[in-house]
Amino acid sequence: MAKRNLILLVVVVAIAVGLYELAPLTAQQDSVFQSYAPLVEVDGLVRQRYVEEVGQSSLVDGAIRGMMLQLDPYSGYIGPEEMESYRRRASGTYIGIGVQIGHRDDRLTVIAPIEQSPAIEAGVRAGDYILAIDGVPTDDLGVADADRLLEGVPGSSVELTLRHIGNIQVETISIARAPVTIHTVKGYTVDHDGQWGYSIDPEAHIAYVRISYFHEKTAEEFSRALQSIKAQGSQALILDLRFNPGGSLRSAVGIVDRFLDEGVILSTVTRHEALDVFRARHEGTLPPWPLAVLVNGGSASSSEIVSGALQDHKRATIVGTRSFGKGVVQSVIPLQRQTAALSLTVAHYRLPNGRIIHKNASNQATNEWGVIPDRIVNISPAASHQILEERQRLDLVAAEQRETRVDANAEPTPHEMRHVALDPQLQAALQAIRAKLQVTESSAASGMPSPR
Repeated sequence: MAKRNLILLVVVVAIAVGLYELAPLTAQQDSVFQSYAPLVEVDGLVRQRYVEEVGQSSLVDGAIRGMMLQLDPYSGYIGPEEMESYRRRASGTYIGIGVQIGHRDDRLTVIAPIEQSPAIEAGVRAGDYILAIDGVPTDDLGVADADRLLEGVPGSSVELTLRHIGNIQVETISIARAPVTIHTVKGYTVDHDGQWGYSIDPEAHIAYVRISYFHEKTAEEFSRALQSIKAQGSQALILDLRFNPGGSLRSAVGIVDRFLDEGVILSTVTRHEALDVFRARHEGTLPPWPLAVLVNGGSASSSEIVSGALQDHKRATIVGTRSFGKGVVQSVIPLQRQTAALSLTVAHYRLPNGRIIHKNASNQATNEWGVIPDRIVNISPAASHQILEERQRLDLVAAEQRETRVDANAEPTPHEMRHVALDPQLQAALQAIRAKLQVTESSAASGMPSPR
C-alpha cells in the first residue's frame, strides 16, 4: 500500500511540474497569437473582400518580405522561384546586370559593378545611388528585393534611375540583362593565349593580383595564381581589392590564412555575444613577402575582412581610401523543405583587434567604421572611372584571346594595364613595396632579421 501511495505521489508531482512548465509556454503562445492576430485579420479581409481574387501564397510571400524589411537592408526572403538564381550567384554565374548593392546614407547604393558586366558597360559606377528600378522607388526597398528586380530573363531590359556620386543630376538608363560570370582572380598582363600574368615590376620581383569578388572558388583560384607567382620568382605582392564588393566569407578567410601562420583572422559576434572564431593555421603559409593591399569605397564585406585582418596583424600596408563599411554576416536558412530561404543577418564581423567593421550609429559617431588605409591616397571620381574602364579593356582582351586561341608557337605579345602612372593609388602601393624590399635587403646585408 505504501508503495502504491508513493507511485501515486510521483505521478501527481510529475503532472504538477508539467502543468507548471506548460503555463509559461501557453502564455508565450498566447502572446504570439495576440501579436499576429492583426495579420490573420488582414489576411481574412483581403481574401474575402478585395476586388479580385488573391492567392494565399502571394499574401504570405508579401508578408514575409515586409517582415524582413523591418530588420535591416541586407536581410531578405528568397522565394521558391528565386532559389536557383541565388545558387547560381553563389557559384559565380547568374542572369542580371552585374552589380553588388548595399545601403549608404539610407539609400540603395552600388557598392561596385561586376567587371565585364552589362552594368559596367552601361556606365554604372561604384557609389551611384539607385533611386528607382523600372520606375519603382527604392526608398523602402531592401537589398534582397532589389536583387530580385535586377535579375531576369536574358535579353530583357531593366531601367535604372541613378544619381552618380558627386553629381546632383539624375540619369535614367536601360540595361539589357545577360549571363554574368564572375572570374575573380586576375593579374596585370594578358598573354597571347588569354592567360593572366602577374608581374608588375620584373626587376624588383613584385607581383600584382586583382580580386574582383569572393565566391566559392576564389581561394582555389588564388592558390593557382600563387603557383605562377612563385614560379616567376616574385618576392613581394600587391593585392588589389578596389571595387570588390565582397562575397564568400570562407574564401576571404582562406586567403588571409595564406599570409598568417597563427592568430585570429576574424570573429563573428551575435546579439547573444556568441563568438565564432576563425584562426590562421601554419600549414600552407606563404613566405613573409612584403605585401600591400589596395582598397577604396567600393571594397566591402569580405574585402574588408582581408584588408582589416592583414592590417591588424601588421602583415600588410593598406593603401587607398576608406572601405565601404559593410560587416554583417548573412546566414541562409532553408524554409519549406529547402524550396525557399531567409537571408538573415545573424552576426557582425569583428576584426582581430576587436573592432566591428560595419558602419552603425555608435561607430559612425567615433568614425571607427570600415578599414582606414595606412596610406590614404584620394583620387577623383573620373580617375576611378578610368581605372574601371582600363580593367574592362583588359578583361575583354583576356576573353577574346581565350576564344580565338592564337597559335601556341606564336611570339607572345602580352597586353598590360595602361595609364598605371595615372593611378596614384597603385603607384603608392608600389612605392610602399619597394621601400619594404629595400629595408629587407639592408637587413639581410647587416645580418638582422627583416621586418614583415
